[in-house]
Amino acid sequence: MENGSSKSQALGEFEDALAFLERSCLPWLERAQNEDGGWGFAPGSLSRVEPTSWALLALEEFRPSACGDRGLGFLQGSQLGDGSWPAVTGEKKGSWVTSIACLALCRRPEASNVVARGLRWLTEEWPGDSGWRWRLLRRLALRGRVEDRNDAYCGWSWTARTASWVEPTSYAVLALDGSPPDLVPAKARLRLQLAESMLYERMCSGGGWNCGNPMVYGVPGEPQVGPTVWALLALRRNPERPEIQQSLDWLEKNWNRVSSPAGAALSAIALDVLGRRNSISRTSLRNFRENDQTFCNVPVAAWTALALSKQRNWLQNHA
Repeated sequence: MENGSSKSQALGEFEDALAFLERSCLPWLERAQNEDGGWGFAPGSLSRVEPTSWALLALEEFRPSACGDRGLGFLQGSQLGDGSWPAVTGEKKGSWVTSIACLALCRRPEASNVVARGLRWLTEEWPGDSGWRWRLLRRLALRGRVEDRNDAYCGWSWTARTASWVEPTSYAVLALDGSPPDLVPAKARLRLQLAESMLYERMCSGGGWNCGNPMVYGVPGEPQVGPTVWALLALRRNPERPEIQQSLDWLEKNWNRVSSPAGAALSAIALDVLGRRNSISRTSLRNFRENDQTFCNVPVAAWTALALSKQRNWLQNHA
């Protein structure tokens, strides 16, 4: 009897989520699109690559639309000559948003050349901390202080040629793993190996990740929900590894430390994808949307939609 009741409740929640998507979330994202085909962080704000990419991922997850074609046009027009994308419209220097743009476009055959150029830039864009000068300066700065870290591991930066960070590294891994193999440069395999090693090494001692290092001048860093979610998604190929299970334990216990629709949506994605059916995060997500807190900005609305997807097409690996 309880089993039947649980199934009925789950079906009711699923139908409620679908109704919310069709009635509110997806139409809101469609209406928030600017005339140039892009999205800003809020309706009516300047179009930028990051919110455009998240909006496209969410809309394409559920249904093809004219919004997607116009969004593709915006991203194509925003790509720089070297294959990268700038964080801010009008800038001439590539950044971490290149990974999100590639992830948003990698399942569109008509964008294959655009994606291939972006992936090539990602593969060739080494962070500053991969160079011997950076490593030498770091060792001199840490002289007399103990910090167990392998300088040979590196990922990707927020800004080109600076230090490796957890979130941009995770985004790049998702983009390279999620793109068709014929678009991914051969050299990307080495970058992925180094990046995954870096992510495992950067995990905090009790599970989870923060923005940068697990130890700063000998003081343990505090994990944060956002970096933890993105690192878990980037490393989801090996769900049984102790580091992954420990970090999932941390996320289950701490996802609501910052009570926000963004935290609830991202946590729900990671916990579901990695097999932790966390009803608390889904309930909180429903409460946020019922109180109209989901629509605070475009990425949050997109993450909410992606949290309600059952197919997870945007997270399928191709590499």
